[in-house]
This record gives sequence, C-alpha cells and structure tokens, in this order.
Amino acid sequence: MHASTRGRARRVARVAWPVAIVLLVAWIGVTRGPEVLAAIASCPPRVLLGAALAHVFTLALRTEAWRTVLRGTGAGELGHRLLHSANAGAFLAGTVQGSAALATRIVLIRRLGGERAPSVSQITLADAPILMLEVCTSALLAAVASTTVTAVPAWVPWAVLASAVAGLGAMRHAYGRLRHRRWATGLAVLASPRLRARLVIVVLAFTGMALLRTWIVLAGFGLPSDPADVCLVLFSMGVVGLLPIGVGTGPTATVAALGATDLAAATAAGMVVSAATVLAVLIYALACWSIGARVSESDRAGDDGGAEVIPFPSPSTAETGRGLDLAA
Repeated sequence: MHASTRGRARRVARVAWPVAIVLLVAWIGVTRGPEVLAAIASCPPRVLLGAALAHVFTLALRTEAWRTVLRGTGAGELGHRLLHSANAGAFLAGTVQGSAALATRIVLIRRLGGERAPSVSQITLADAPILMLEVCTSALLAAVASTTVTAVPAWVPWAVLASAVAGLGAMRHAYGRLRHRRWATGLAVLASPRLRARLVIVVLAFTGMALLRTWIVLAGFGLPSDPADVCLVLFSMGVVGLLPIGVGTGPTATVAALGATDLAAATAAGMVVSAATVLAVLIYALACWSIGARVSESDRAGDDGGAEVIPFPSPSTAETGRGLDLAA
C-alpha cells in the first residue's frame, strides 16, 4: 500500500469514528429520546453534584501527578498555584478536544513560568510516565471487568499490564543512558524512589476517585454498580476517550458497557457523567484562577522548598546511571 493511500485511510478513519458516534447518539435520541429525558429528570441533583465533586478531586490529583513528574525537571520551583492554574486551562481545552490539552498546558506553563519554565520537550516527555502508569491501572480495570465480559480473554489485561511495566522499565533505562541530555529530564521521576512512589500513589488515588464518580452515577440511575461493572464503564471511558469526540465520551462509553442492560438509563447516565465532568472542570478552573491566576515573582520562586528535585547532571554523572532498572 502506497504512503498516500495509507494517509487517506488514516484520515478517513479519524473522520469515520466521530461521525459514527454522532449517528449513534442521534439514533438513540430519535428512538429513545423521551425515555432518556425521563431518566435524566428522575436523577436526584445530588448525583450530579457528588459526581462533579469527585471529579474535582480527580483533576486536582491529576495535576499533583503531573507536578510530581515535573519536579525531576526542576519545575518544582514553579509552585503549586502556577501549575494548578495552567492545568485548569488544559482541562478546559480537553473537555472540547482531548488532544488540545497538552498544547494548552505547554503554552500556559511557558507563559506563566517565564524563564523558570521547563522546555517544550521536557513538558511533553513528562506526560509519558503518567500515561504508562495509567495503562497499568487500565489493565487492572480490564482484569476486574473481564469477570463480567467473557468476550475478553482473561490473559489480555495481564499481558497489557506486563507490557506497561516493561515500558516503565525501558523509560527508566533510557533515562539512565540519556540523563546528560536536558530533554530527558522529563523521565527523571523514575530515577527517584521517593518521587516514583509518590507518583504511583497519586495515580492510584485519582483512579480511585474516578471509580467513585462512576459508581455514584451508576447507582443513581439504578444501573449495575458492582465493582466489575464500575470498572468496565471506567475502562470503556478510557478507551472511548482516545477518540476525538469530546463530551460525547460519557454516553458512548456507558452505552457500550451497559446499553444492553437499559439503553435509555445508560445513555442518561453517560450524559450526566459528561455534565459532571464539565461542571467539575469549571469549578476547578474557577478555584485555581481565583487563587492564582496572577502569578507573582514569589510564586515563581516556588513553594516546594522541601521538594525533591533531581538536578541536571553532568555527562560524567550520566555514566553512573547506565544499566539501572526500575526497582533501583
């Protein structure tokens, strides 16, 4: 297949998925619209509020995970308020288009952080350890969900988990060999047992909050809400979230996971998940920007005086890191 043909196929695929999702939602609206609206109307307001508050904590913990990674690049000097303010803007952009979050974060960090801000390559690479740990948690969710979805072989989640752990080990080894290059400090968190452990704990914490949000919504709509079903819905959201459909992720994921149980309730639950996500992002952004939208020089000097920051090493120091594994 020629490169031009493959390029056209990729472009068609990128367009086809969003179109298919829109058609699915439209079909549900036409065939089950009154039922979906009735399900939403019957949902207590406390469900939306509880889900939104759980997601606010998820957003704050996600920023803490990102801040932990950036400490290895020296970005601990930027301070809490600046990083949370920048990530609030990234989350707002992400609610519209997920792929816009990283670019927005880079622009805001570079603008707010000034000369102390890490480089674009450092910020971009800093997402890699978090992403790989999220693959690990997604594999665990899939393992639990596979107890109710027999179509997924039980060994697949564990194979994915092993691959993700191997990927983390490869990143740790790559940093050991490339630590003399400044852009590689985006992986420096893996070289510090203290920061690495903190990152794992924070990723597990925001995954737990996401599970709580999902359980609140499923229970509120009377849908199956045992651990396997909650894990299945959250795993589906992670997979569907890879598609460029923005707020359509919620209803698409719940329909895919639980549509066979009750299509109208599943669609309504997904809409509430999306609404809670948007509400949480607005609350988080308002809180962050009201406290630290204007970052002073003292903020840029940082509030992480006790934080562990891995300094940029000399080439001779880099040689001592060769061959270290993830458990070092």
